[in-house]
Amino acid sequence: MIEKSHFLLLSALIEEPRSEVDVGTLANKLEWSSGYTSRIVADLEKDGYVQTKKSGRQKLVSLVDIEPINQLEGLFSEYSHMDLPALLAGSGLQVLYYLNEKRTATELAEMTEISRTTVYRRLNELQRVGVVGKSRSRYSLNDPFPVLASIARGLLHQKHRREARRNASGLNFIWERHNEYLFACDNEISADEFLLTGPVRFADFEVPLLTRDRRHYFRTDRLEEITPAELLCHMLLIDDGSRYRTYCLLLIAKHDIERKALKERAEYYAPEASIDLCTLVDALIEYLQTSGKRKIEQLPQWEEFKQTASEYEINV
Repeated sequence: MIEKSHFLLLSALIEEPRSEVDVGTLANKLEWSSGYTSRIVADLEKDGYVQTKKSGRQKLVSLVDIEPINQLEGLFSEYSHMDLPALLAGSGLQVLYYLNEKRTATELAEMTEISRTTVYRRLNELQRVGVVGKSRSRYSLNDPFPVLASIARGLLHQKHRREARRNASGLNFIWERHNEYLFACDNEISADEFLLTGPVRFADFEVPLLTRDRRHYFRTDRLEEITPAELLCHMLLIDDGSRYRTYCLLLIAKHDIERKALKERAEYYAPEASIDLCTLVDALIEYLQTSGKRKIEQLPQWEEFKQTASEYEINV
């Protein structure tokens, strides 16, 4: 989590006329100990927000040239009278992450997994300084503050990318929210927080696929294992083409995945999905329930699907 101290140090760097500032100067400016300042610098460097280099016995710190930091720099400079570090810190950043569109407090609480009490408190703080407005129970960012949602998303994406790069190469992000992400990479990952998913996992659920696709991982603290319903959603997020849709039909049929479970998982992933995941999952279920009579594009003819299913020893 990015705390107020992290934003205070970023603000101190932004205010400095020099592009590189030594840790001792930052400590004096912030009235922190050198040890504490060094720890905050290390946190920010780990997440890819600052970079450091040695100059004699000094460690010089500078901002990384990425869009969210550049946006933050402009905002801190223009609104120096506002306590932006406090507004952005911790749960504030998560609330702002999902204010990329109008949301109710209940929606924000569900999406951030923060208590409604905390969400209301953060929204009230943002309202008091004119950052957020409310209309018909829905909150949105007032002009010129929609950039805060972009900053929140950019900062957390940078953090996720740096974390993934420490474990993987050839990254391609597929789906992401404030605390989870799905990606493809070129190598195997052994770290516990990265769960293997995608086409290669179908064999574990008795639907072995002949695929040379890259490895896919889901970074999460929410799950201990990938269930068939989670795997199906991941598969469609990776590729919603005809071949992958057929694979998903086989998985549903093989494990008789309940419609309720599938819809619940689709609704979870849908807000950050680039496809209409809920509609697609509904269509797959109806296709199987009606023996192919209700069919959308990129689904096989029923007889063709029955033949494919029989090859996997699946009765439909």
